[in-house]
Amino acid sequence: MSAEETAITGPHVARADFERALRSEATRLYYLALTIVGNPTDAEDVVQETALSAWRAWSRLRDPGQPGPWMTRICVNHSLNRRRGLRRLPEGAVSVEWLADPNDPMILSGRLLDFDRVFQTLSPRQRAVVALHFYHGYTAAECATLMGCRPGTARSHLARALAVLKQEMRSE
Repeated sequence: MSAEETAITGPHVARADFERALRSEATRLYYLALTIVGNPTDAEDVVQETALSAWRAWSRLRDPGQPGPWMTRICVNHSLNRRRGLRRLPEGAVSVEWLADPNDPMILSGRLLDFDRVFQTLSPRQRAVVALHFYHGYTAAECATLMGCRPGTARSHLARALAVLKQEMRSE
């Protein structure tokens, strides 16, 4: 909705449109943030930060009929920023206990925890591109758009991340 339309229809319509868009995207954004930051509490914070940033910029949205990709990019940026901050925490400060049911055979064998440990060592951009591509099904070009980089850069991050993951998981 343009600024002129908002002035004509009133701010309550813009707010209703925003709330409707956020409700339809919130769960997806949460799981996207969770795969990047690795902690439910941080993922909730990322979604809140995404909502606040999106609300502040809502009147400047070019295509109000398609807010999903726009909100996704905001969420990825906030997730990457949050992830950078998490790398400064002391070793073991982020718990992985929430990952799955304790009766899950993957947890009991330790493979999921090993994968998560290795996944946590990736750079924020590598972690983001792996999460976007494998967990959420975006192509490398779409990942690049969401991360604000060139497609070749996204493919490089993905290739390097996969090399680290394969090497570390083989050595486990």
